[in-house]
Amino acid sequence: MGLSSNVLWHQTKKPGLMNILKTKKLYFSYCLEDILASDHLKGIAFPMVSLCDLPLSEFGAGKWAYGNYALGFSRKWGVEKGFNPVCYCLRDSEFFTNQIDNLGKAFDSGNIDLIEKAIYPFSYMKFVEGPLLKKRYVNYRFYDEKEIRLVPPIERIGDYTYFLDDINYEKYKNKNNGSSVLGTHGVPFEYTDLKYVIVESEQNRNEVIGFFQKQHVDFSHIVILTKSQILEDIVGDNHNVELPKVDKPKVSVAQLALQLGKIWQENKNKYKQ
Repeated sequence: MGLSSNVLWHQTKKPGLMNILKTKKLYFSYCLEDILASDHLKGIAFPMVSLCDLPLSEFGAGKWAYGNYALGFSRKWGVEKGFNPVCYCLRDSEFFTNQIDNLGKAFDSGNIDLIEKAIYPFSYMKFVEGPLLKKRYVNYRFYDEKEIRLVPPIERIGDYTYFLDDINYEKYKNKNNGSSVLGTHGVPFEYTDLKYVIVESEQNRNEVIGFFQKQHVDFSHIVILTKSQILEDIVGDNHNVELPKVDKPKVSVAQLALQLGKIWQENKNKYKQ
């Protein structure tokens, strides 16, 4: 079985999915990466659109960290738009150390053009693994995501800053009601470029079908699936049904000791036999 597919997936939440379908555009947003983090810096936020080329059979329960909705685009469209696989690296690797050295030399030169060229590779880098705090992972294997990314050149984002440090990233989000989107800048597509739409429930599927019908477009080539269909019918790991959790009263060690002592006293003659 292959390790990649001819479909490029973009995961999102419901409002994001419907807005993308309405505007036919994937919007650039600042994404805070810890690739250049230090004791005094949480990371650098680059503008980007992120996809992945995992086979649909790999979308198990642990692969929905970025939303329960997804759009699947043709690989041909992604290549034409300039998307490129992320370069995963280890923190202490010689490759990463050399990139840091190059960046340091560029800053020492004071040449803005050299600095921009030296920092550009970091916009396509990601550590193999690290924390993913918004999903409460102390350590998360980013390498397994097979991310494919498009970071726009400066001339494509107008007056927006090419990158933000962690402090200015938070200021930007606070100013924009929690959003890190760069206005209307993004990557356009046509419905013919879209191959799949994944939604959370059957009701959501009907909403998407209703949307396409109102647009009076042919969407017969687009496969619309629910998350449960993928987990149960394709991945095959959603069959087990758990018992409902019951809050049990906590018993202290002292209480357990008393209970054991009582049982022993009541049955000590039997234990002596």
